[in-house]
Amino acid sequence: QQPPQPHQQQLLIQSQPQPQLQLQPQLYQHPPAKLKVECIEVLKGLQSHEHGWVFNSPVDPVDLGLPDYFEVIKRPMDLGTIKKRLENGSYHELNGFKGDVNLTFDNAMLYNPKGSDVWTMAKELKDKFCVDVDNLTRKAHTAGWQY
Repeated sequence: QQPPQPHQQQLLIQSQPQPQLQLQPQLYQHPPAKLKVECIEVLKGLQSHEHGWVFNSPVDPVDLGLPDYFEVIKRPMDLGTIKKRLENGSYHELNGFKGDVNLTFDNAMLYNPKGSDVWTMAKELKDKFCVDVDNLTRKAHTAGWQY
């Protein structure tokens, strides 16, 4: 018996029942209300930290005498803006929240020289955030959040 020709192979493949794909639910997609509650707690911990005040509002380059700020920082972000987005229900998955918080501290660490006060504060808060969000992720796994 001869092996099937290419066009016959295609017909054989098409005639076989296709397995149903079982899509894994997105673990990090929680209902907006649940996400909001969990993320607000993490954010409160950052904002109330002794260095949180530095990152609670947008950088004002004019007030701070930073004329090149927007040349270096293309996507400004701060914890106050993140809080407003949480309150407005703008985040529908954990990764959006994580991205904005990390952007806040990454911007500070990009603009300010390594070892400067602001760089050190940003690094400390970013490290805290990594621990807090890891705890939140473990909590999500334990609770079986699969929305």
